[in-house]
Amino acid sequence: MPAKLTPRAHRLALASMAGLVGITGALLWREFDSTRAAAAWVQHTYAVLDASRRLQLLLWEAETGQRGFLLTGREDYLRPYEDALGQITLLQGDLRRLTADNPTQQERMLTLAATIQRRLEVMAQAIRLRRDLGLEGAQQFVQGDLGRVLMGSIESILSELESGENRLLTQRIRESEATQLRARWLAVAGTLLSIGLLLLAGRLLGLARQRLANAEAAQRTLAQQLATSIDSISQGIGVFDAEGLLQRWNPCFPVLLALPEAALRPGLPYAEVAARAAEAARTEAFLETTAQIRHGRGGRSPREPVVYERHRATDDRSLEFHRTPMPEGGFVLTATDVTERVRSAATARDAQRMQAMGQLTGGIAHDFNNLLAVILGNLELIRPKLDPGSPLLVRIDRAIWGARRGAALTQQLLAFARKQPLAPAPINVSALLPDMANLLRRTLGAHIEVRVVDAAGLWPAMADATQVESALLNLALNARDAMPEGGRLTIEAANKVLDADYAARHAEVTPGDYVMLAVSDTGCGMPPEVLARVFEPFFTTKEPGKGTGLGLAMVFGFVKQSGGHVKVYSEPGEGTTVRIYLPRAIAGLTAGALHPVAPAALPGGNAAVLLLEDDARVREVTAAMLRELGYGVQEAGDGAEALRLVEAGAPIDLLLADIVLPGGMKGNEVARRLAPLRPGLRVLFMSGYTENAIVHHGRLDDGVHLIGKPFTREQLALKIAEVLRRPAASAQTATPEG
Repeated sequence: MPAKLTPRAHRLALASMAGLVGITGALLWREFDSTRAAAAWVQHTYAVLDASRRLQLLLWEAETGQRGFLLTGREDYLRPYEDALGQITLLQGDLRRLTADNPTQQERMLTLAATIQRRLEVMAQAIRLRRDLGLEGAQQFVQGDLGRVLMGSIESILSELESGENRLLTQRIRESEATQLRARWLAVAGTLLSIGLLLLAGRLLGLARQRLANAEAAQRTLAQQLATSIDSISQGIGVFDAEGLLQRWNPCFPVLLALPEAALRPGLPYAEVAARAAEAARTEAFLETTAQIRHGRGGRSPREPVVYERHRATDDRSLEFHRTPMPEGGFVLTATDVTERVRSAATARDAQRMQAMGQLTGGIAHDFNNLLAVILGNLELIRPKLDPGSPLLVRIDRAIWGARRGAALTQQLLAFARKQPLAPAPINVSALLPDMANLLRRTLGAHIEVRVVDAAGLWPAMADATQVESALLNLALNARDAMPEGGRLTIEAANKVLDADYAARHAEVTPGDYVMLAVSDTGCGMPPEVLARVFEPFFTTKEPGKGTGLGLAMVFGFVKQSGGHVKVYSEPGEGTTVRIYLPRAIAGLTAGALHPVAPAALPGGNAAVLLLEDDARVREVTAAMLRELGYGVQEAGDGAEALRLVEAGAPIDLLLADIVLPGGMKGNEVARRLAPLRPGLRVLFMSGYTENAIVHHGRLDDGVHLIGKPFTREQLALKIAEVLRRPAASAQTATPEG
């Protein structure tokens, strides 16, 4: 039976074991320290080699940028050259610091620095010659091959430096391996002392393994969820590695890039994906090359997100591409269909432009129409007083024609601005077309064949019949000018339903039932750049003096004001088709446009008329017309004066009032205040620009009578007679809200 250890022996044994552990630990630490030092030297050698290679790459990039500038003269080619200059100096400093313990390498660095300095000076001199003397001067300088000789010397020195470092690397790797071998033997001894710790570590490792398995399961679940989410979104996503090779993609990626699924495979180069997408969509190459993305050329950092927007001609869709760099290299390419956003933005821009033009044209209409009213009224008052054989009659008639032409031009401006007062009613388009066709045959001439294609069961259209005829006439005249050698004009009517899908592609359209009027010709057609501006006011392709450029603008304004839609289709050499969509009417039909025939004698009377007009010249000539027609006239320049006349007891049967008046009281407000003072009072408004006082959404209020400025004596007489014939109860309602 062995003897028990005494406390002293126990302490000695423990001390011996502790000493042994300490000695083993010290030896292991020393060997580990030696291993770390050897590894550090190996890393140091790798750092020298890496700096040498980066220095050579920078010199190549600087030389490439300088050559690009010498050949093209473009300053942006000097960006790589200028960026490389500062980095070259820093890298030379790094190399001198890294090789400070090696005299041989230090001598090489001195020679390398002088050679690089000389090479940079040669580059700078060539750049100056290119700027001062142009390409020929720079070519004469660089033809001496001095730059190539210097670059060859630099590459030779760097090659010697790398060879020396490679020899050091081999030696240090051997020393590191020997040190590691000794450390492994010492580790065996240390392992015996660590068995107890390993038993405990085994338990801890089991627990850690369980936690790792749980974490991996959670990561797999999360990865599956993310993959399902990416596959379900409507954007196309492609992931490329640092070399620009395709790694994975979702189902929408080939669809949006117009690529067949079979064309994609893992490892497909990025440039090939871009080229195939461009070929499939027949549009420009939409992205940079792989090298540009990897090195950040073109003025952008390789880590900077880039957004591209391209239009695909094959299906008229717009795509937006996002290239987002990844931290470990590579990038994610995201393709988004932004067609609706682009169309909405374009529609909003067009609407704003048209609104601005409409405000400009509508703003001048009131004053211009007042001037025309004075001119036309005075001319018509003078004409009956001249002898039938007077030579002045020709001049008077020509002046009247000019004034009426100016009035028609103003009406076209108001039609474009959508500020003309319309009187829409349900019209029978089928009843309107035959008379219109006969008019067009007489107007266009025998060299143009006019055809009408009607539809059975055509719906009634809600529109102003006179304006419909005017629009068709404008379109026909444009078609005639497009067919100077003759051709065929076709007018087609049909029922059309513009559904929600069509409205989504045309933001200004409201889904519903429409009556379509299409005017087609076999003329020369229009190129895309002309088609894009076809509705702009004062835009015309005709010779100076042959057109105002307001015909199609008037059609556009009238259709939009009527709540409709207009679309133009045209190709050069194939002709043009303009389709007008007018809202379907729910109420009963009217016979179509009315063409009143002037009576043999103008109607007059002895009724009392209160003339409310702020422009003294317009008021004077209008009062003269009324008196010649036999009416008694009271004149007022503003609403307050008109109220004072009525309150003073002046007899009034008819109020003839301008809409736009000074003093804050418009014509409709005066009519509303006079209604209780004079029950049964008839009201006739006159204006060249209503400013929505009696016209709302482009339509006259119910029961409201309006005569537009400028008007002729005949028009004034007929309109007053019409209003006076109305029952008094109907006239009482003709005082619209503002």
